[in-house]
Amino acid sequence: MYWWQKFFDENYVKVYEELEKRTSREVDSILKMMNLKSKARILDLCCGYGRHSIELAQKGFTVTGYDLSDFFLKKAKMDAAALGLKIRFIKGDMRKLPFEGRFDAVVNVFTSFGYFEKERDDLKVLKGVCKALKKNGLFLLDLTNRERLIRGFQRRTWRPDKDFIMLEDNFFDLFTSRWESTRTLIFENGKRAQHSFSLKLFSFAEMLNLLNRAGFVLESVYGDFDFMEYSIDSPRMILISRKK
Repeated sequence: MYWWQKFFDENYVKVYEELEKRTSREVDSILKMMNLKSKARILDLCCGYGRHSIELAQKGFTVTGYDLSDFFLKKAKMDAAALGLKIRFIKGDMRKLPFEGRFDAVVNVFTSFGYFEKERDDLKVLKGVCKALKKNGLFLLDLTNRERLIRGFQRRTWRPDKDFIMLEDNFFDLFTSRWESTRTLIFENGKRAQHSFSLKLFSFAEMLNLLNRAGFVLESVYGDFDFMEYSIDSPRMILISRKK
């Protein structure tokens, strides 16, 4: 079983609970970055438990969420239903997108790219996104900034939270450009939970090459959702590309 088939569970939601406070601002920024017209059809690729999908739907967009996690999709459907929103949530592998010319925009947020060991799989994802878009459709890809992570890399970290402590054991493989991490959550009752992930981190030049090969042309790049200029020191690499 691959790490991404078991990593995304209820503990993930606890670890990233603080993200909820940023969702509305992130969506506002996404809409400005992409200059999307009202009622545009949007694919939220790797939608997780739907925090962006739900916010976009509340703003009047037609949203489809696509993810592989049963846990996330169940939560997303329940949360959307509780708000009376009609969002289509689909389970599937992002290398096998079943769409063609359907969407005005695709968004892939919070480093949900680079999971696979082979470059051809990453390229397959991007080609699938391109195929899913209408002519001149836009694609937003939000990634961890590789250069900043390397410059400030920490082998071990720990983070206290309200009901657990998270310990991280990190490794960055310069040969493969992969960030390997094992997280141990220690809860107040003494129980422990361990999760590992392995992410390929891309340079800006590498992403330009991949996007071009997949059928995209770069429109703009940002360093975070506050429209920071992309640089070695920016926390994110947010790429806005247009289908050729």
